[in-house]
Amino acid sequence: MPLMSTVYAATHLLSYSFLFGTQIWHSFIGGIISFRVLPRAYFGALQRRLFPIYFSLQLILSLALLLTTPRSLKHHQQATKTYAFLLTVVATSFLNAVVAGPFTTKIMDKRKEQEVFDGRSYDGRKLPGVTEGAERGGDREADEVRVSDEMKALNKKFGMWHGISSLFNLGSVVGTIGYGVLLAEKINFD
Repeated sequence: MPLMSTVYAATHLLSYSFLFGTQIWHSFIGGIISFRVLPRAYFGALQRRLFPIYFSLQLILSLALLLTTPRSLKHHQQATKTYAFLLTVVATSFLNAVVAGPFTTKIMDKRKEQEVFDGRSYDGRKLPGVTEGAERGGDREADEVRVSDEMKALNKKFGMWHGISSLFNLGSVVGTIGYGVLLAEKINFD
């Protein structure tokens, strides 16, 4: 096997492995465990730092896969499936990196500001350590759960963009698995 073929093959296989492993770890293991064990503020801070890297990595690795696709997966019988899966991963990763991820982060930041302004968390509970005299004068009814209209609107936007981002991520994972099946069909153990 010529050197360039070996380089392309290694780049392709390692890119796929790294992409798939990262997707599974972040989406189904690390993210879920972090959500369950970290306080919400810490979880949000962690995800705020991880997601831009994760989405960019998905995009870079899926482009590497597209650029190093083996000839055996480009012939007319396999080409449609190959490009459908790879372009799904590229498109959903791009949309998460450039649109959904940044929008979700901006809304998350606005919710944090609104929490300080309201003296209450996003779900209407009084923030610990907030006394009367918060931006809106505090609350005498500390145990009462109240969500301001502004926070309700931000929660709705956040839920929408978070859902869109999750769907893009799921599409990326499905595309990666689909492509992995095509790639596995080319492995010969005879």
